[in-house]
Amino acid sequence: MFKLFKKNNATIPVVKEIPAAAGTYAVGQTLAINASGLAAQVAGSAVPEFVCASDATAASGDMIAVNPIYEDMEFETVFSADGSALKAGAKVTIAATYDAVTATTTNGVATIVEKLGSGASGTAVIVKF
Repeated sequence: MFKLFKKNNATIPVVKEIPAAAGTYAVGQTLAINASGLAAQVAGSAVPEFVCASDATAASGDMIAVNPIYEDMEFETVFSADGSALKAGAKVTIAATYDAVTATTTNGVATIVEKLGSGASGTAVIVKF
């Protein structure tokens, strides 16, 4: 799960509702607007625009709660693979589960701010987009 760790300026994070593509959503998953103009889960090298703020099963067009991602936000999540060789500043991709980062740096979208452990699979990491 991606959860807000830190926000650097005084702006309060917002929760808003936007229409979603059909699917099952969970708090902390990464989302972006798809070609149809609906929020959908994103992974790999797709840049997320939102973090899901609700657990929901949506039909196409149903509204779901999201938190927009801003440049000054940092998120805590976990590695889905062994990232022990990675250092702060490396950019990694988003896991296929939409709720973690991989150790893959090719076309990475999440910048590692700090590892909160060894970097082994399942350990916590702070990232920003």
